[in-house]
Amino acid sequence: MKRLENSQKFLTKMIPVLRTTAISSLRMDDVARHMDISKATLYKYFSSKEEIIQNILEDYIAEIHDSRATMMDDSISFERRFQIAYQHSISHVLYLPEFFWSDVKKLYPAIFEGFSTALRHHSEQLCHFFEEGIDRGVFNRINPILYMIQDEAVIRKVAEPTFSIMYDMTIRQALYDYYLMKKNQLLNPERIASLDDQPVKAHIHELIQQLSRTM
Repeated sequence: MKRLENSQKFLTKMIPVLRTTAISSLRMDDVARHMDISKATLYKYFSSKEEIIQNILEDYIAEIHDSRATMMDDSISFERRFQIAYQHSISHVLYLPEFFWSDVKKLYPAIFEGFSTALRHHSEQLCHFFEEGIDRGVFNRINPILYMIQDEAVIRKVAEPTFSIMYDMTIRQALYDYYLMKKNQLLNPERIASLDDQPVKAHIHELIQQLSRTM
């Protein structure tokens, strides 16, 4: 158990590094330095960079599976599940930058394929969730695939360093305003009035704080 806790702690320290540094440019000496351990200790936990990336993505995939389970939970209202889906979207998009995924695809195609499969299954589950909500009259008639694709484009754009300067808007405000747009785009107007937006606002606030501490 202690070994597992230590390995998770070491992996957590690598996330900020991978947000700014290409995998190919990192040596195991660099990894040990960022983890604040000796190279000898590093090799007791991880045999290679590939194993480190594998472990990081296994945690990521576990979160995707948790998200899928939530989308299937009928005890949670459609409105709240819509909010949770958005919270997961911003967390997943901001977790690691686009160049990281490009590196993984090029350097470790087998690992990337496992991630892609999990993400594809999650997208299929989300489509089913939106279609069911449409059939029940909770959601407006939208194209679920296009509705999901827009998240990747908009959230990554908002996260760019130049966004706040160019548009005089904080990332926190942009993510919340985008949520309000999605809410009005998706939900039947009769469902909007009773929806509490505070959980989404709190999630965005906490996420931005976490990111700012690791930049």
